[in-house]
Amino acid sequence: MATAQEWRERGNAFHTRKEHARAVECYTSAIGLDPTSAALRTNRAAAHHASRDFAAALDDARASVAIDPSWAKGHYRAGAALAAMDRHAEAADAFRAGLTLDPSNQMLAQGLAAAEKAIADTPVDAADCKARGNAAYAEGGYEEAIGWYTKGIAMMVKQAQPTHGICIYSNDGVESLATLYVNRAECHRQLVDMRRVVEDCELALQLVPRSFKAHLRRALAMEYLEKYDEASAGFKAAMAIDPSGTVASEGLRRVAAYKEVDG
Repeated sequence: MATAQEWRERGNAFHTRKEHARAVECYTSAIGLDPTSAALRTNRAAAHHASRDFAAALDDARASVAIDPSWAKGHYRAGAALAAMDRHAEAADAFRAGLTLDPSNQMLAQGLAAAEKAIADTPVDAADCKARGNAAYAEGGYEEAIGWYTKGIAMMVKQAQPTHGICIYSNDGVESLATLYVNRAECHRQLVDMRRVVEDCELALQLVPRSFKAHLRRALAMEYLEKYDEASAGFKAAMAIDPSGTVASEGLRRVAAYKEVDG
């Protein structure tokens, strides 16, 4: 009958060959023979992690620390599992706990640095996404800005309480969501993706029918797509909201000239 150490060595061999499911089986057999080994728990945690079973990896990592609170590798394995599940604040705590036990451990230090960066890069809410998107837009990072606005939209949709399949927003929420769509539309316009400009502006107008920017940007996109009747209607709608808007009035004159030439 194999000993716990022999099962562990078999598990290590399978893990090295990336046969992680078989490694888990071997480590499980070893743990059955030596349930008080913190090292065996972290071995199995590593195999679970490699199999992308992060919840099981976290369970084993925490079990190893419960067995031996001074086992720094257990804290590392817990941090790695938490980070993989995007639970970065908890991951940072786990890495810090490990570093108090082993201050020179580079894997723990690197894990903590990555977790802290992920925390800094994680938006707090949709307003934070909008601010980050605006900053990226100001620097000409239109694709990055689209990513931030898209995250903000997803956050707002997720937070809204669905009623019979319909998301209900507060008045402020409606305005904020419409603004995210309009801002994303402008990024698409800068990237000359006019069909997406139209899509985002129409989504904004469903929320705020008198959105000047949504009408204007949709009209500019329609002008580019040579859909002059729709562009004309859009410029007129924008002017009805803000008659002083020169971009809309100039757009209306251009479209009228195009239609006259085509006519």
